[in-house]
Amino acid sequence: MIPILYAASSVTEGTVPTSYGIGALTDVIEAKCSEERNGKYELTFTYPFNGIHADQIQYGSFIKAKPNFTDDPQLFQVIKIGKTMNGQFTVYCQHVSYLLSGKVITTGTASSCIAACTLLTAQAGGFTIDTDKNVSADFEITEPSSVRSWFGGKKGSLLDVYGTGEWHYDNFTCSLKAHRGQDRNVQIRHGKNLTQLSQEINMDNLCTGIVPFCIDNDGNKTVGTKVSTGLTLDFERDKAVDFSSDVDFDSATPLATQLATLTNNYIQNNNFTNVFNSITLDFVQLSNLQERVDLCDTVHIFFDALGITASLKCVACTWDVIDERYTSCTFGDLKSSIADTISTQEKEIAEKPSTSVMENAINHATELISGNLGGYVVMHDADNDGHPDEILIMDTDDITTAVKVWRFNSGGLGYSGTGYAGPYSTLALTNDGKIVADAITTGTLNANLIKAGVISDVAGNSTIDMTNGQAKLYELIAKRNFSIIDGNDLLKAYLTTTIGGAAALYLRDFTGQKTRAVVSNNAYDRGEIDLYDENDILRVSIYGDGGLVIRDANGDSVIDLDGTAGRVKAPKSLYKFYDGNISVVGSWVRFLRDSAGILVVGKVVSTGSRATTIIPLELLSDTPARFYISDENDYISFDCYTDGDEHAKIELKAKSSSGYIEKIYKLF
Repeated sequence: MIPILYAASSVTEGTVPTSYGIGALTDVIEAKCSEERNGKYELTFTYPFNGIHADQIQYGSFIKAKPNFTDDPQLFQVIKIGKTMNGQFTVYCQHVSYLLSGKVITTGTASSCIAACTLLTAQAGGFTIDTDKNVSADFEITEPSSVRSWFGGKKGSLLDVYGTGEWHYDNFTCSLKAHRGQDRNVQIRHGKNLTQLSQEINMDNLCTGIVPFCIDNDGNKTVGTKVSTGLTLDFERDKAVDFSSDVDFDSATPLATQLATLTNNYIQNNNFTNVFNSITLDFVQLSNLQERVDLCDTVHIFFDALGITASLKCVACTWDVIDERYTSCTFGDLKSSIADTISTQEKEIAEKPSTSVMENAINHATELISGNLGGYVVMHDADNDGHPDEILIMDTDDITTAVKVWRFNSGGLGYSGTGYAGPYSTLALTNDGKIVADAITTGTLNANLIKAGVISDVAGNSTIDMTNGQAKLYELIAKRNFSIIDGNDLLKAYLTTTIGGAAALYLRDFTGQKTRAVVSNNAYDRGEIDLYDENDILRVSIYGDGGLVIRDANGDSVIDLDGTAGRVKAPKSLYKFYDGNISVVGSWVRFLRDSAGILVVGKVVSTGSRATTIIPLELLSDTPARFYISDENDYISFDCYTDGDEHAKIELKAKSSSGYIEKIYKLF
């Protein structure tokens, strides 16, 4: 493909131009596109100083070029223009996704990979960030930094938190794939399609054990137990890792337990047991798409002369844009290097577009369909019976060379971006009523059942993770009832209300059948908490006005505190004692069991034998204190109180056949 030049001002973020812009760079001498797995994505080309449009190639302008076999032409931004030597100059470009290095995100959290991508998309301007990884783990933006820096290459990034994955960039769409490539059983052999090969083995990553540690804000260091990586060497090769930013020092979980968990996850997400084995080779790419190799594909290499036999993943490619073939590929291991592509950030954040997600999707579909030019419609005889049985719409007229294929037959309709053989994972509608699609944008969706991983709003403020049942909601409104059930589908709590009436929270027991507590605003418009025993008997009621009622096993009141009147009532036979004392101070009552006598307001002490029953005990709001003793028939024999003149009085009464003999003592 001949690269096409666009002025910086002519490209709108989020939209790939379909015009020829300033024009095609037809005098290009050489153009190479290099991409690494989870790493750099760059375009370099050489151009004559007097070539067409040479004077319009400027810093910040865009170049559209095809980067590999399968992807659509991509936009690259000019970042450097070399000096003219021998009548030509070299232009260095970065993929348009590098613009995300200039977009800053300051804060945010997510509980899954899907929610984390949605969180980053909210600050990505015209870019879309998505994933097919249905993995749950806590993701947190710990400091203001660029959106692209959270893709990988640093602690806490998407690749670090959610494990292995492979980024695929399609202009303004960045997708984290669980597996980007595939194994087409491509064999590269010396004497067949291999022209040059070199091998490098690196063991810097090997490690026999991880020693975790953390340091709190006060400088206190905690060292965890070493965890083996599973690798055995003739000598120890351990590594100390600081997890200070990952542990929760305020958690009830011991630091040793947290460090052990973090260490196991760290070992699982990194390669400490296998050497990095990189093989760089140049090989002939056959025209048959079954023999092609793309980035992240797995190939089988045979070089008998060097004793090399390996099945390795393609981790880096260099593509000849003009001849449309790979000039070299690297197979093996390549560490995440996205951090190398992060530039110094400005603090300003681009304004988010005003158009809705639905409008953007409609506009994008309209551009693709109405702006399409070219293509081939082929009536294909798949079973060779002499009758066409499927319709193919392809980018070439040969199914062995076509990359973009629409295939329509009795089994269904599907689109493949990797050739006639598929897979048809981008979009497929099959005759059994199923739809397979990478992404669906719709205005209204009606369904009887939705099975999902994570449901999120566009900005990522609210998410529901169906894989673990966790929900993060910006605001929750329940019309009438809200219920909570446990893992066994037992009702454990529910919140309910009536129209114009009271609201109440009911807490159930471990069986989910019996109510144990009720929190409500009752008919008196005051807060109330009711506690029930194992027999469903209401035993305790606490009221918002300060009232308290304690009941016996039959539900009868034994203590009634009137918070409004300041009165405590207790029925007879409640308080029984022999060798203790009871103290009444102000508006509070205390029982003391370690000395003899009855102390009343700290003034009067009665010694000798004491009544076995005190009934009832009252504290009245219109007197500082009152204490009296009566028998089982409620005859008061001892009464201590204060009158309205602030005088303390003690009344002693004796019962006789004719009535009472009264003796009154007044204390001043």
